[in-house]
Amino acid sequence: MPNERAVKLFDDLVDVIKDFVRRHDVTHDEYRAAVMFLHEVGTSGEMPLLLDVFVESTVNDVNFEGKPGTPACIEGPYYIPGAPPLSPPHELPHRPDEPGETLVVSGTVTSESGEPVAGAVIDVWQSDCEGHYSNVDPAVPEWNLRGVLRAGDDGRYEFKTYAPAPYEIPKAGPTGKLLEILGRHAFRPAHLHFKVSAPGHEMLTTQLFFEGDRWLGSDVAGADNHAELVLKAEPAEKGGLATRFDFVLARDAER
Repeated sequence: MPNERAVKLFDDLVDVIKDFVRRHDVTHDEYRAAVMFLHEVGTSGEMPLLLDVFVESTVNDVNFEGKPGTPACIEGPYYIPGAPPLSPPHELPHRPDEPGETLVVSGTVTSESGEPVAGAVIDVWQSDCEGHYSNVDPAVPEWNLRGVLRAGDDGRYEFKTYAPAPYEIPKAGPTGKLLEILGRHAFRPAHLHFKVSAPGHEMLTTQLFFEGDRWLGSDVAGADNHAELVLKAEPAEKGGLATRFDFVLARDAER
């Protein structure tokens, strides 16, 4: 038996493409160029990158539109499950000479009704101050600036890390060539990634950005469209930077 949902989505997608061809009088040369571009994307392994840049933020917004709690944001291509669990005082794994400025992030995890979510699991990953991710860039040690911590019984959490940097997505391949043709830059503003979960609540996948970032408002992935997800990092008493963010988890509608 055919999958009715798949049939509906596929047929509608093909109709949209055919309508696009008619409306824009697409030539056969343009069609062949598009086919070869998609072939190059596939053979280069950049299909996830291409779709993350141009599509994922819209899928994310559609899926979470109207839902309560902290806005969701794209996962992106650099999440790796199985990051090391952290013990208090929580500090993300890092090199002894980790470059950049220290950053302390703290806040609470609560439910829609404002109740603390005791023991909420917070999975954190980020780039270093040069825009490189561990487990992706071979020059960066495994699990660098990746870790999993739990909120306390009062829903509070705190961890120490290093401030991330803006970075360019890979641009030597077909995705970068397309961005160049479109006259668009390849930068993402600095950000922290989170997956926050707890029984009885929907998992929240989101990103937090930083006020004053040069690329904020023009993220190549279009993921920086929620003002609520912008942090203000300020000098900390003991040096470095500190910031605060309170996560609100939506109730799991299936429970």
